Amino acid sequence: EWGKYPAEELVRFIARNYYSVQDRKKIKILDIGCGTGASTWYLAREGFCVTGIDGSKTAIKIANQRLVLEGLKFNLTVGDFIDLNYIDEAFDCVIDIASIQHNSYDNIKKIFNEVYRILKPGGKFFGIMIALDETPNHNLVIHYFKYQELKQLFVKFNNVNIGYVTRT
Repeated sequence: EWGKYPAEELVRFIARNYYSVQDRKKIKILDIGCGTGASTWYLAREGFCVTGIDGSKTAIKIANQRLVLEGLKFNLTVGDFIDLNYIDEAFDCVIDIASIQHNSYDNIKKIFNEVYRILKPGGKFFGIMIALDETPNHNLVIHYFKYQELKQLFVKFNNVNIGYVTRT
């Protein structure tokens, strides 16, 4: 079922960066564009302090039902990524699984400023961003990223690692 399980790349990232932490409840992770909660569910099951935000009330409702059914601890919010209503340096990690790209490039720059603001010093960002699509869906707002744009978006961040994966 699409949307039920997290992206494999996210699982690898979390394992590499946070599985050695003794008390995972102390690691605060924000899932931007959490949708129906696949990544939020995974992070909550792994014991992290997870918050999810999405613009869709329906998606948040579905995610909430799934997480409650499994007795997981979480915080879900309907909101806009451009104005993340969190205090400065609130999160150890922010993740985005191909949701920020559904904004204009000007708004994407604002979103990254917000992400930077809410990350703790030394905090990490994990994102999956689509570079191109051979068969774009013109009914959606999608920004296809170029390498130089990503470098510019992450100019404030330290230790940036931009990978590239091709799927067929």
